[in-house]
Amino acid sequence: MNVQRIPGPPSSEQPRRERPLHPLEQPPPPAPAPPPHPPVRRRIDLPSAPPVLTYTLIAINVIVFLLDMASGRKLTTLGAKDNTGILMGQYWRFFTPMFLHAGILHLGFNTYFLYIVGPQVERSYGTLRFAAIYFLSGFAGSIASFALTASPSIGASGALFGVIGALIPLLYQNRKVLGNTRRQIMSIVEVIAINLLIGLSPGIDNWGHVGGLLGGLALSWMATPRYKIQSVDETRVRIEDVSSPTMAWTATVVVGGALVGLAMLLISLKGG
Repeated sequence: MNVQRIPGPPSSEQPRRERPLHPLEQPPPPAPAPPPHPPVRRRIDLPSAPPVLTYTLIAINVIVFLLDMASGRKLTTLGAKDNTGILMGQYWRFFTPMFLHAGILHLGFNTYFLYIVGPQVERSYGTLRFAAIYFLSGFAGSIASFALTASPSIGASGALFGVIGALIPLLYQNRKVLGNTRRQIMSIVEVIAINLLIGLSPGIDNWGHVGGLLGGLALSWMATPRYKIQSVDETRVRIEDVSSPTMAWTATVVVGGALVGLAMLLISLKGG
């Protein structure tokens, strides 16, 4: 005898079909993400001194050049770096060349260079430290020229190489406070290298350039400002120089004394 099963009612475990939602019943779209906050712009207050000495040096160089032209280059005769004169006791010739120039192009190039670079260094280092860097770099350039070339020479280039060289310790030793210092240092090194290559041309005292650069680097490495962030608020960042004035002046005395000693040694070796 065959037994047939009669299907019962559908099981409740079968999935139920949901009716499609009417467009008006759809959930609202997610809220758009809030726009990113614009970057906060803050004013950075760095220690800064007015570049009084820079503009004074420019004026002095122009006045001395005009007086030199009016006198028939007598000032150049009396003040150029001349090895024979130095050996005869005319020691001022280590310093006076940095105020003399061979012509209007020479004066114009050095004046423009000082006008561009000088204010940056003087504002950062202060007038007194800038003066020490400028004059001792010029002195170092004359010493190198006296030691390594017999030709007379004039010009502020040795002092200017020391001034631009002073930017390298300033940027490097404050790299944690100042931004993008590596790129700036590389740009300065490129400028120095290009000018040293130009200095290989005949008639240019490149040893004076090298000596001025080394003198400026030596002094500025020890006397560079040390920046520290003192406060930050919504509108500005205040940075102060916390370097020791005693250290700066000690460095000036040490470098200056070393240059004087080197000059006297060279004079003695050359028979002065």
